[in-house]
Amino acid sequence: MTNKHFIGFTEEQQAEYQKYAEEHWDSNLVKQSYTRWNNLNAEGKKELLADGESITLAIVDAMPAGADSPEVQVLIAEWHAYINRFYNCNIEILSSLGKMYAENPEFAAFYRGIYPLLPEFLSDAIHIYCEKHLVNN
Repeated sequence: MTNKHFIGFTEEQQAEYQKYAEEHWDSNLVKQSYTRWNNLNAEGKKELLADGESITLAIVDAMPAGADSPEVQVLIAEWHAYINRFYNCNIEILSSLGKMYAENPEFAAFYRGIYPLLPEFLSDAIHIYCEKHLVNN
């Protein structure tokens, strides 16, 4: 995996993003994410980013099957597990992330850079996944 899409931030970008995240989201989860990230060595960071890119590209490839397809829903479960590698992400948080991927201009632009319809598709697929898990719990 080349990490073509999931590249690391510069130190300045990382500090700026962390400040923004702490102002807008649960600061404890943000700190947990940065602690876990900073505990990785360079190879671990590269592998983590590659895993995220791999899951994302698999979702793009599965888009023709539909957001509610078993194939896509398995990939969303993998995405949820991936996010949990950064911080403890429950279903409610994942649901909010799904909305943010489509509604936040920076996140939407990032995902549109991978595939133009990805932000809305990802948001829809995550919503379906979360609804199923909220009903089953």
